[in-house]
Order: sequence, then C-alpha cells, then structure tokens
Amino acid sequence: MMKQIMTIAALGVLAGCMAPGPDAMSKAPRGAAEAEAGAITSEAAFRSAIVGRELTFKANRFTINADGTFSGPWDGNGISGTWVWEDGAFCREGVAGARVLDRDCQTWAVNGATATVTRDRGAGPSFDYTIG
Repeated sequence: MMKQIMTIAALGVLAGCMAPGPDAMSKAPRGAAEAEAGAITSEAAFRSAIVGRELTFKANRFTINADGTFSGPWDGNGISGTWVWEDGAFCREGVAGARVLDRDCQTWAVNGATATVTRDRGAGPSFDYTIG
C-alpha cells in the first residue's frame, strides 16, 4: 500500500513539472483562434481597416487602393495589380517586378497595427503586414 501511495505521489510531482509555466502562452506561436478574433469577413470591414493605408512587409511597402488596384515600391522594382472582394476573401493578381503574382484569395485578420494574411482562402501559409 505504501509503495502505491509513493508511486501516485511521484506521478503527481512529474505531472506538475510538465505543466506549462505562467508565461507559456505568451511564447506560444500565434494560432488560428487568435487570428480569427480580428478576422475581416466583409468587404466593408476590409475597406475600413486596410484600403488606402500603407502596408509594410520587411523593407517593402504598398497600398491597396479603393479603385480595385494595388501598387507600391517592392524589391526595388515595384508591385502592382488588381483586387476584388469575393466570398469573404481578398482576391488579387498582379506583378512584383518581373514575377507574376497568380490569382490568390486571402483571408485577413487585424490585431492593432498588424494584419495577418493567410493565402489560399485561409488554407495556406500566413504572414504579417504592418499597417501604416
């Protein structure tokens, strides 16, 4: 009986050591639920939060314009193209320098001055823009 009590106590101590500390969540990668909290789900919300504002990614920047275009300096060459809002997503195509940007429909979420963009209607990789 004493051996069973000691085993249970030891397992309890081990479980406590394996539990995340109080700041574990602050170091965790951003998850889908966090991005969904600021999800942009309508064209009106997208226009209010994003259109006409400068977006920055690393040393590059551009603006999504109200007339359905986007443009700006990008990798020393420039970026330009067209966009539409379609079924809850920002769909764009264009060129960045000599590189063709095939049509991609992206989901967007805003948290403060950060816009998290997920390619392929939310099923692809994500990246962040700083909203200026």
